[in-house]
Amino acid sequence: MLNKVAFLIIGLFMTQLDSCEKTDVAIKEDLAGEWVLKNVFLSDAIDTPCGWEVDKHEPLTLNITKDGNGYSFGGNAVINTYFGSLELISFDEKNQTGKIQTGPIGSTRKGGPENLMNCETRFLTQLDTATDFAFDDNGELRIGNFRDENSHPRDGGYYLIFEKK
Repeated sequence: MLNKVAFLIIGLFMTQLDSCEKTDVAIKEDLAGEWVLKNVFLSDAIDTPCGWEVDKHEPLTLNITKDGNGYSFGGNAVINTYFGSLELISFDEKNQTGKIQTGPIGSTRKGGPENLMNCETRFLTQLDTATDFAFDDNGELRIGNFRDENSHPRDGGYYLIFEKK
């Protein structure tokens, strides 16, 4: 009986070690840097950063820096500057995809034309609710909510497409 209990305890301990290894994320150096929003993927179409209603605007930027065990970020969101933090939950080196969790996003409080403010709101909302990130073959960074097995067949996900500056 004592052997069975000892075996069970050792088995549980090994399971815990295995689960720790899977959630311990190696630092992803490619994530840090200065990024510029190139496009927005909206389920089944690629849009410009601010959509059809805005022709000219300041670039939307994302500057990610390693900050202890996590990352901090900030940048230009058309009218205002913003800042926040994100935690790298997991990263699959082979597929170049991962999971993230963003902390609260703060920003300056300047006002501007309605169409630019709408662009800024869309950008910050998509960044705030993002759970996925990936690098494509061109080195572009995609941050958003990707399609998964639970998605509706017509839902292709949405994500922000950044290129490194």
